Amino acid sequence: MSLTRHEPANPRLQRSELAVPGSQPALFQKALDGEADCVFLDLEDAVAPADKEQARKHVVAGLLQHDWKGRGKTVSVRINGIDTHYMYRDVVDVVEQAGHRL
Repeated sequence: MSLTRHEPANPRLQRSELAVPGSQPALFQKALDGEADCVFLDLEDAVAPADKEQARKHVVAGLLQHDWKGRGKTVSVRINGIDTHYMYRDVVDVVEQAGHRL
């Protein structure tokens, strides 16, 4: 077993939080430019069932293409519930492909 040391993160005041539907990638840049301190890219109830798979791809791309941390944003992803068949792919795809950007 190995131990990787990381520098502690500087605490940031989270004054406001903005939910952005994962199915609306055009809104990612607006969220980045906005005043909210925390942005969560939503894969759950803001996304219609028929759009879930594509929304997941948009979220991964949005995490990789935008410099959330550099713009002072805390970014997270709201995945689908554990009782849904979407949850597993949400976790695996987001973490494997873009987890280092969270």
